[in-house]
Amino acid sequence: MGGGRFSHDAYSKLRRSKDYSNKSREEIFTSRHIDPEMDPSNVVFRESRDSEEHPETVSIIVALDVTGSMGFVPEHIVKEALPDLIGSLMEAGIEDPQVLFLGIGDFIYDSAPIQVGQFESSAELLDRWLTRVYLEGGGGGNNQEGYNLAHLFAARHTSIDCWEKRQQKGFLFTIGDEPVFPTIPAEIIKRYTNADEAETITTEAIIAEAQDKYNVFHMHLEHNEWAKQEKRKGNWKTLLGDNYIDIPDYKTVAKRIAEVVIQNHKPSTTTKTTNTASGTTDVEVENML
Repeated sequence: MGGGRFSHDAYSKLRRSKDYSNKSREEIFTSRHIDPEMDPSNVVFRESRDSEEHPETVSIIVALDVTGSMGFVPEHIVKEALPDLIGSLMEAGIEDPQVLFLGIGDFIYDSAPIQVGQFESSAELLDRWLTRVYLEGGGGGNNQEGYNLAHLFAARHTSIDCWEKRQQKGFLFTIGDEPVFPTIPAEIIKRYTNADEAETITTEAIIAEAQDKYNVFHMHLEHNEWAKQEKRKGNWKTLLGDNYIDIPDYKTVAKRIAEVVIQNHKPSTTTKTTNTASGTTDVEVENML
């Protein structure tokens, strides 16, 4: 996956063709159950690969809380904010971003607590996967969500060239307004992944596992007075330190993701071939941000 290239023109044409400005959330996100292609129990790996079109991919997972209090975020990204995310990265010199959207819910109460797209680069394909997410609108009254399922999937079910070929970590962002469950029970792992055997794992341990190949962040959206309360933030600061980020205005979340990637992506030194009057020479060039 990951073919095509993002452009503002393509995104604008897409918005107009789908008449997003005049559609409600329910008219855009029409799934009423999990899409079989997004069912993680059917997925061994999601891959983010380099290609001739995208020679130095940067893999980015954006895991969106799609419970009842948070459906406005994917709606905002689809209608307005893709250029804030992809366009900002490309303008900063990160020319080959590949983004995978995840839908996250409550693995105690919801029927689809994790939904997985593909790593994509173009406006059309990013829109395709994001709008196929089932906005279940569930969640329980337990003041916790299954954000740690995103860490589990990233750690064990993705394969990314930026890390495997260049030792450049990808990026994983969970976005929501609640604390995270303290563990992922073994039966939940077996139910929502393709693993036949599993052991219960703590959130600390699965985050550490994801951090082997991803820079891991959590963005807490302070979108109402309830979300601003400390009990709604849980122990994210303890888990992630400076990689925990409060977002007072949810409309800035896509641009903030881009800023974090730009600030933390480590440039690689690669060898490129250039033609000169005297022949062909190898020149060391740095992929500047």
